[in-house]
Amino acid sequence: MCGKSSLINKISQKSSLKVGNRPGVTIKKQWIRLGNNIELLDTPGVLWPKFQSDKVALNLAFTGTIKEEILDKEEIAFYLIKFLLEKHLDKLVEKYKLEKEEIKKILNEKKENMAILEVIVKIGKSRGAYKQGGEVDIKKTSNLILTDFREGKIGKITLE
Repeated sequence: MCGKSSLINKISQKSSLKVGNRPGVTIKKQWIRLGNNIELLDTPGVLWPKFQSDKVALNLAFTGTIKEEILDKEEIAFYLIKFLLEKHLDKLVEKYKLEKEEIKKILNEKKENMAILEVIVKIGKSRGAYKQGGEVDIKKTSNLILTDFREGKIGKITLE
């Protein structure tokens, strides 16, 4: 699979157009002349629109509807954990074998962002998502959380 810019570079036998393995590299229209009165137009692709609501955008990201190449998975997992802590605490603690009272204490005693991060670290520990040296791998943990949610392993959860 390749994008429009890669295809045009191949056809023209030049490396005139900037390419990447993610969407959104092409940011403006550009004509490439092949000769013999043939020109190709490279245009930006269709990216996700700006959503009127952050909630809608997050819900789509949680479910994997938005291409992951344009997302920060750690940020999406952070907001998913925030949502689950607010709406589905029991399912979250059950899935990751967390102590409900300990999680409530963290939520009451720490600032929201730090509390959510601490819960993510606890999930990483419960799933064995460590970096070399024993530190919890937040990136790996975020991927695990998103995968568990998308596969229904945290439970049957509606976002609306």
